[in-house]
Amino acid sequence: MTLFKNLRELLGVRKLPERLPKSLAEEMCLCMVVSEQEGAEIWVQGARTNYVTPKLVAIPKDQPVEIEVRLVGHESHKACVRSSHDLTYYYCNLKRVPFKLISGGMSTHENRASAYL
Repeated sequence: MTLFKNLRELLGVRKLPERLPKSLAEEMCLCMVVSEQEGAEIWVQGARTNYVTPKLVAIPKDQPVEIEVRLVGHESHKACVRSSHDLTYYYCNLKRVPFKLISGGMSTHENRASAYL
């Protein structure tokens, strides 16, 4: 479980402005993105954010926003989030990708080819 000491650490910013411009505060919504498996990458509108779960992400208010959560070894999860509130959340449980062992090994032809690689 991740613990945050203060709001700055939670939001991932070094310095918060004392007062947000009124127009910006009215246009944005904070979305808490949480996955059952912590440390998943957060993508917004198809772009990587460099944030990992759990994290608060600012999104436009009253507009559909595509949020995707990705973690190695798990299936990605996408959702469209739209909120008219100041704070909302998005939670998902990422499914593990099943791994299968293949018996029998490589054929003789594949062994020769791999020896040259």
